[in-house]
Amino acid sequence: MDRKIDELLFSLMQNMMISVSGEKLARDLGVSLSTLIRWVDKLRESGAEIRGELFTGFRLVRLPDVMLPQLIRPRLRTQTLGRNLYHFYKTDSTNAFASRLLAHGHKVPDGTVIVSESQTAGRGRLGRTWHSESEAGLYFSMILRPRVPPSLAPLFTLATAVAMHDAIERDTRLDVDIKWPNDLLVGGKKVSGILAEIQAEVDMVRTLIIGVGVNVNHQEFPSDIADRASSLRLASGRIQSRIEILCEFLEDFENLYRMFERDGPPAIIERWTRSSSFANGRRIQINDGVRIIGGVTRGLNALGALRIEQRDGKLEEVYSGDVVRWE
Repeated sequence: MDRKIDELLFSLMQNMMISVSGEKLARDLGVSLSTLIRWVDKLRESGAEIRGELFTGFRLVRLPDVMLPQLIRPRLRTQTLGRNLYHFYKTDSTNAFASRLLAHGHKVPDGTVIVSESQTAGRGRLGRTWHSESEAGLYFSMILRPRVPPSLAPLFTLATAVAMHDAIERDTRLDVDIKWPNDLLVGGKKVSGILAEIQAEVDMVRTLIIGVGVNVNHQEFPSDIADRASSLRLASGRIQSRIEILCEFLEDFENLYRMFERDGPPAIIERWTRSSSFANGRRIQINDGVRIIGGVTRGLNALGALRIEQRDGKLEEVYSGDVVRWE
């Protein structure tokens, strides 16, 4: 249904400021008049200012910031990533939808991207929820099939962080930092998070789902996260284009993916290290789910684990966890 609603909105966009009869729109879309009315109401709920009614004609006066595939595809400069694109006005979570696609046996091409305007059950790392305000954030998932052993899968989340870091800096001119392993910070506050879910055999990854949430045009946050979360709009003082950031990211990520296929893990490790102030010489504490590990960062190993030099000089390699304190 969302695909047809996209077609309706795109048709109104092409005739912006001109009234188009409801009968013509319904006929072009191959639906009944009652269905058309329901779809117009849904677009109005999503922020589209549409004037008129069925028999006088509908006219689009204000275009909402919607991630229409018809607007994204012409801007893509990728070979595979994002060429198969799903768009929703609302879903529980893009990662959950990707999992359902795979579980139901659909033939999902490598590089498929799922984008949603809002999420009712957005998820972050370590079981946290993700605040998914409609029309404000960028919420999407990628379905990848890298031919690598499971031990190398974490490198793709690092690559995701690097690609989003570069896309945001280029589009907004903001200074972006990567907090290990893949949170993006602006002014010390989180603006983006990444959640990866893997389906694998003992020796080979079958499918990798990488979900990304970016606070783009949020103007406020719930009180429980307001002191540690920000948005690109708040940090830059101006509205940012979600479509441009997405397209820049997809191109950057695909380039990193190809570099990895050609040069192996060092291609990603080097780029992540260059983009993060947490890579070397940073005093931090990490909660790995069992204990708190403190010390000074000494780069990443070949699998993306963070090396921590402790007080006794011993190097600890941390493969997963949450940075809970840093200086």
